[in-house]
Amino acid sequence: MLLEVIKIANKAPISINKNATVRDAAKKMRENNISSLIVEGDSHEVIGILTERDITRAVSNNDINKPVEAYATKQVKGITEDTSIEDALLIMIENGIRHLPIMDKESGRIKGIVSIRDLVNSLLDQHYLQYGKNASEVKGSGYVCPVCGSEIDEYGYCNCGTGSG
Repeated sequence: MLLEVIKIANKAPISINKNATVRDAAKKMRENNISSLIVEGDSHEVIGILTERDITRAVSNNDINKPVEAYATKQVKGITEDTSIEDALLIMIENGIRHLPIMDKESGRIKGIVSIRDLVNSLLDQHYLQYGKNASEVKGSGYVCPVCGSEIDEYGYCNCGTGSG
């Protein structure tokens, strides 16, 4: 069973204006307990995404008072709402990213955002739903991963990596 990414996404992503400071962005992330912000232009168009990694770069450069536009990723990789969790995870791994905006196919507007943490938690939860136990409890027991169908080995791993315990 392939679960669509929109079912686990944050459907109300928080945005920040491109002219706000990195300091403002860090405060907004902390207040909302999130790890990324959608960066918008003056007409509320999406121009990028700012993540904790970007803030770390700004802090290391002593640039916390610079506008977020200076550190935001502008070539944002997005997915559609019918993308599977597994495909979204592969996209993140292949591109070295941790956040993916979910775009509406018709309008191109952002419908949500998903983080690598959201994806991994949803995959690990599938083990719990299947067996009533987390992956570390089923390692080496002959249980089969509900995601990829391979046996979870004595170290708690399966072929897709979601069985890591």
